[in-house]
Amino acid sequence: KIGGFNTDGSLDADLREYGDERLWNYELGFKGSLFHDRLRTRVALFYMDRDEVQVNSFLARVREDNSEEFIQYTGNAAAGFNRGLELGFEWLSNDEVSLYGNLGLLDSEYQDFINSEGDNLDGRAQAQAPDYQYTLGAIIALLPSLSLDVNLQGRDAFYYSDSHNGRSSAYNLLNASLRWEWQNATLRLWGRNLLQEKYTVRGFYFGNDPRDDYEAKVYTQLGEPTRFGLSVNLDF
Repeated sequence: KIGGFNTDGSLDADLREYGDERLWNYELGFKGSLFHDRLRTRVALFYMDRDEVQVNSFLARVREDNSEEFIQYTGNAAAGFNRGLELGFEWLSNDEVSLYGNLGLLDSEYQDFINSEGDNLDGRAQAQAPDYQYTLGAIIALLPSLSLDVNLQGRDAFYYSDSHNGRSSAYNLLNASLRWEWQNATLRLWGRNLLQEKYTVRGFYFGNDPRDDYEAKVYTQLGEPTRFGLSVNLDF
């Protein structure tokens, strides 16, 4: 990745520019089908050797009233690696039901990295890098033109940022959609996060409450709540 500049004038001069990230990527994969093409599988092993890793960091500056100004910027870590395994399958069990799934396993680490707060992150997992992610679902043909898709998605806990050690919790989401096809139109009624799971996707560490003298703490951003919608596609 090519380097660049942070444009926030509040940053110190040495933080306004970040360098190129260099990456060596190794991948070994396989795709195949079995049982007269009723089962399709995908497997991939990968290793990424990263140097001068570009990281999204946050800096808290104390104002005159003791509140904190929150600044986001891009910087460079010394080095790191990502390695993992990706699996996927699609299984047509019969003419009415098909199953599908994906699993991603990830191991990531920083090497020789001191963050903006002076913390040594050597050996720590990278931000937004859960150890696993998965999807497991089924598509059921109710009628020749009507089908139901139900799936469960999950994600392991992860560090929110490279600027602090706040972590999310693991979570699982249930989703479903009803798909109807008629001539050149496709109608899809969908719902996401049907079990009303409350989960966090980002976290920020700073002082914001005068009642505790602006003591720094983690503030989190919630993920998408339960949603329903209707989508229409037309082919011409």
